[in-house]
Amino acid sequence: MSALQRRDVVPIIATLFALLVVWEAVAYIYFNVTVPSQFQAGAISGADPAVPSDMRVVQTKLPLPHLVLGALFDPANVTQLWLAGLITLRSAVIGFVVGGLIGFGLALLMDQWRPIERSLLPYAIASQMVPVIALGPIVYSIFKDENVARVLIAAYVTFFPVTINTLKGLRSVDSNAVALMTSLAATRRQVYRKLRIPAAMPYVFQALKIAATTSVIGAIVVELMGAQQGIGVTILRTQYYGPANAYKLWGAIVVASLLGILFFQVVALAERVALRWQPEFRREALS
Repeated sequence: MSALQRRDVVPIIATLFALLVVWEAVAYIYFNVTVPSQFQAGAISGADPAVPSDMRVVQTKLPLPHLVLGALFDPANVTQLWLAGLITLRSAVIGFVVGGLIGFGLALLMDQWRPIERSLLPYAIASQMVPVIALGPIVYSIFKDENVARVLIAAYVTFFPVTINTLKGLRSVDSNAVALMTSLAATRRQVYRKLRIPAAMPYVFQALKIAATTSVIGAIVVELMGAQQGIGVTILRTQYYGPANAYKLWGAIVVASLLGILFFQVVALAERVALRWQPEFRREALS
């Protein structure tokens, strides 16, 4: 690991450690203030009927982090949680690719033919006014297939930022550069391939990094609408099962967060590889 990489990683780890310490302290104080000592063991298990119901849900509201980590790495939970997460991630990735291709293609069409932009862009904007939580059940009821619904919603939340950012990137090219290529008898295809598309790629990857996390969220929203598999289903079921599953619930939330972070980092790595000619990445490579 280079010095620059260590410089980037150390603050992240330090911040995470500090957050866990603060969370543990606040949760410990809240738990001890809210639950009398004679009920604490039963409140932690969440399954003791002798404990008043309002005390049994304390760990659902603000659990102790070490108990959440214990549930996350419990052999009885770890395989189920990660398999459920991978099911969600698979659909999110497919939808991400589909939405990215649609968004990129729309941006190319809009940049070349302004009437298409004037015709389609208002509808693309209007489509984003529909909440995902409202659109999810509609898509699921139409296709009756949770995998298709997850993919479509992930594509839906991906295509718009890719369209807008790509369009902006295609039009960010200096007009003098375009004039120079035209004077050298470059065709429209050559102008796009050699100039406009490379100029747009930093904008495209900015949109893709945003979409990497929102596509996972979109897939999870569909799962909350009645799917049979996925991390969203696990979150929903552990809520239904009550305080006894509080730590597994939070473990599922942690897995969902880690999947989003992992997907974001993969896209960021792809950006570094694809755009290694960018000044910021060249500087990092040299250092």
